[in-house]
Amino acid sequence: MKFKNQFTQIAYILFFSFFIMMAIRLTLLFMYPSDFYDLTKEELLLSLLMGFRVDMITLFTFSSIFILLLIFIKKIVIRQFFGLLWSVVLVSIFVISFSDVLYFSFTHKHISNEVFNLGNDFNIITNIAFNSYLPYTIFAALFTTIFLYFTYRIFSSKPSEFVNGKKMAIFSLITVVILFLGIRNTVQGKTFGSSDAFAASKISSGNLALNGFFTLYRASSSKHSHNLMDSESAIKITKESLSTPNTKYIDNNYPLCKSYQAKEKEKYNVVIVLLESWGAEHIDGFTKYKELNVTPFFKQLSNESLKFTNFYANGYRSIFGITSLLTGITLPSGFEYLGRGLELSNISYLGQVAKKNGYSTLAMQGGNRRSYRIDAVTHIAGFDNYYGAEDIPNIEIIEEGREARTGTYDYNLLDFYNKKITELKEPFLSFAFTSTNHPDLYLPRAEFERYPHNLNNYYGELNAYLYVDDAIRKFIQSAKKEPWFDRTIFIFTADHGNGDALNEIGKELRDNPERLGAIEHYRIPLLIYAPKIFQPKEINTLGSQNDIFPTIVDMLGFEADITTLGNSLFDNDVNERFVYLFGGNMIGLINEDGYIMHNYKKTVEKQGENYEYLKKLLFAVDTAEAKLIQTNRWAK
Repeated sequence: MKFKNQFTQIAYILFFSFFIMMAIRLTLLFMYPSDFYDLTKEELLLSLLMGFRVDMITLFTFSSIFILLLIFIKKIVIRQFFGLLWSVVLVSIFVISFSDVLYFSFTHKHISNEVFNLGNDFNIITNIAFNSYLPYTIFAALFTTIFLYFTYRIFSSKPSEFVNGKKMAIFSLITVVILFLGIRNTVQGKTFGSSDAFAASKISSGNLALNGFFTLYRASSSKHSHNLMDSESAIKITKESLSTPNTKYIDNNYPLCKSYQAKEKEKYNVVIVLLESWGAEHIDGFTKYKELNVTPFFKQLSNESLKFTNFYANGYRSIFGITSLLTGITLPSGFEYLGRGLELSNISYLGQVAKKNGYSTLAMQGGNRRSYRIDAVTHIAGFDNYYGAEDIPNIEIIEEGREARTGTYDYNLLDFYNKKITELKEPFLSFAFTSTNHPDLYLPRAEFERYPHNLNNYYGELNAYLYVDDAIRKFIQSAKKEPWFDRTIFIFTADHGNGDALNEIGKELRDNPERLGAIEHYRIPLLIYAPKIFQPKEINTLGSQNDIFPTIVDMLGFEADITTLGNSLFDNDVNERFVYLFGGNMIGLINEDGYIMHNYKKTVEKQGENYEYLKKLLFAVDTAEAKLIQTNRWAK
């Protein structure tokens, strides 16, 4: 086998590898056509092109070191060694990706973190491989042998010339740039994630574009087995707790999926504002500690709203809160979050349901477009229009040296939000995520610095509350001037809590009160503000971010078959309300009787009399959710 130079040898292997990966993808398409029937011809083509990008990331990530070595190494024996080692890596990618195509028949999603639990079923896997799947096993073994042999032959061949000198420097630099861009596959923000592979807002698009090796290595840190209880018992207990006579379960194959029937209700607009780090223990009108008058407008607004005072975040990070709000799911411990793998299972999305019911959709955030991959996340979730900080003009008055270091200030975001909402066709559903109240705590002007300002301590946080509260005030004042205001329901809540209100500074400012349980750090406000639609009322109904999705569906009379770990906050007939949460290495559950926090080994905190029942319900919900998502039985 003759090659012009070492670069053509390498290119030959790469081109062949891309060919194999695309062939595997086409095999997936032709083996399971019903999983991709909803793709138009254009979406199908775009998904295949997106698949090429995924393959590029996969191949370049695991090939770059070998490519760079083989550019410079001249000695044939050493080239044979590294060439053969490279071929072992490549054939592993091929075999795992093809095995994933076979695995697809069981769950109709790509393999992810559940692979780390397959060791418990090794005997079953072995039996399948050497019985019903024996032809595939033989094919994989033959392909591996042939590929290794031909790779060895290629690198046993001495190139006609070995590029050296200035030409070598130029070619090497070009190669490094190509590898770098191929691995990142984006020119700004975060690197390409699984959520970016959705060329269309359809799970079939992502499934076609992704390959099993990509989804597997992206989930390599996810190892929780979620086997705290027998899965069938867990599903039964969870189903009974979530049950209500007002929505019916519709399919035993998707045991938690409920059908919401269309209702003759006015199609009000919905404007959601997700506030960064807006923990209830710090917020005037919600804190159980001494108020510090840092959110006076929000307190006033809460008194004009449906004010939910027993409301909690389902997680401890922004993307977890976004996931819960848009899907009604508490991220299972050890799972990849929305934007990095959770979307590989069929799940329900708020934006998609709104669109199906005739709503325009809009999403934006004050962070950069790629922050938390919200651009991709909201696209998957059904939001047609999306904006990040790069799209938002600065109208904030900023003193010298106080430019926002990440994203844009909340006043800029909320002013732009108001303007873009006004451009939407009614009815509409919109979502915005703020960013200023997040370390480092830069503020545009000194006027908001009531306390000695610090970018990272509690004084800085309190000053940031003052600023964000003022931005909300200006947003509502502007919205009241718009023609759509009277027909619009505003929902204000938070992505998660914000540390400890009784830190060293907070204790002094609040006169050293008795500390509440750690569960207080998960409590967040929820306001439903619509002065022309709802009369103000303080509501103590237990709820969480998982309840927002079904609440909107119920409130607007949508027709929808959805699965969430929540219920409408307006439904008074729910069998048992609970909040299932995940934080760090712990899971927890709150019900009307108390709460429990558990680390998969022992209970780390509890409150309430009925401990054994709390523990049983927590184990049931954790197991049921994880198993149904793993087996792709969560939503239809």
